[in-house]
Formats: sequence, C-alpha cells, structure tokens
Amino acid sequence: MAKAIKRSDEKVLQMYYNAIDYYEKNKKIVWSIITGIIVVVVVIFIYLRNQAAKSETAALELDKAKTAFMNNEYQKAIYGDSLGISKGLLYVVENYGSTESGETAKIMLAQSFYALRDFNSALIYFKDYGGKDYILKSTSIAGIGMVYDANGDYKNAAEYFEKASKVAKDNFKNEEYIYNSIRCYFYAKDTDNLKRIIKEFKTEYPKSKYLAEINRYDPPN
Repeated sequence: MAKAIKRSDEKVLQMYYNAIDYYEKNKKIVWSIITGIIVVVVVIFIYLRNQAAKSETAALELDKAKTAFMNNEYQKAIYGDSLGISKGLLYVVENYGSTESGETAKIMLAQSFYALRDFNSALIYFKDYGGKDYILKSTSIAGIGMVYDANGDYKNAAEYFEKASKVAKDNFKNEEYIYNSIRCYFYAKDTDNLKRIIKEFKTEYPKSKYLAEINRYDPPN
C-alpha cells in the first residue's frame, strides 16, 4: 500500500512540474487565453444586460401603443400620439423587433395596416414574425392568408389558412382558420382540396358552429 501511495504522489508531483514547465514556456499563450475568456464573459454579460433593458423598454412601449390598438385607433397605434407619450408600434418594431414584445408588436402592426387596407405593409409584418408564441405564430400565418384573401388570391389564401390551423392542435382559432380555408378553396375552384378539408373538418369538429356555413361550400359527390 505504501509503495502505491508513493507512486501516486510521484505522478502528482510530475504533473505539477510539467504544468509549471509548460506555463513558463508558454506564458504569453496562457495569458492570451485567459484574457480572451474574460473578454468573452464580459461581452456576454453586457449583451444580456442590454437585452434585458431592451426587453423592458419594448414592453413599456408596447403597452402604451396597445390602448390605441384595442380602441381601433390604428393610425395612432402605428405611429404614436401627437404628444409623444406613445411612440407607436412601428417604433417598437424598428427599435426592439428582436425582443418578444417587439415580435408581438409585429402582429399588432400588421393587423393595424390590414385594418387600414394597406395590405402590402400588413403582409411584410405578418411574414416578419419570428417569436416563440404559437398563438401569434398561427396568427401571422393566418394573417398572410387574410392578405391573399383580400387580394383575391384564394388558392394561396386557402393554403395559408390551412397551414395556420396546423401550428398547434389546442389553438381555439383552428376551426375559424379551417373554415376560411374551405371558403377560399371553394372560391379558388379547387374541388379536390375542398372535398378533402371539408371531410377532415366534419370528422374533427362534428359539433362546430361553422358546420351550417360549410355545407354551403360542400360540392356534390
């Protein structure tokens, strides 16, 4: 046992001397690595602190714009008020678009432009959504469908409404999205997809409030 301990001690000492020798020969490299690590840690810390500050500011500005949005005052919601109390959704998106509040603002901004019939701008911001909220994700996809629908491109509208309904199974808006998809497939005269999606809808939502409306679009066999 004593010999085993002695060998172990010798190995530890040898490792220590090797480390000292390596350090003495490579001082500049070692300190460069240590300095590099410190710099990276500091940069990450500053970045996270700035992101937290941005997220807080974005949330405050979003709340200010939300009042006008909820009151259907879309111009004010987009561009802010004359007093500068609310800077508007466009400001939030342009300055804090990468935050979650900024991502939410994109949806509200797109919906505001849509309500004002500025469909091109609405499409830009519906497409630009990249947040984590699955409800808003499906809203952004359905919003693209809304724009195509408004422009009479029923085939694309139908496909986007259907895509929106598949983002999450527990989304309470799915029935509405599928109904709009059915309606648009009907106007697009896409009989094959129309029959398919009506069949799927009746199987999945046998008690839906949209069934009576859907029967109007159901083509004869």
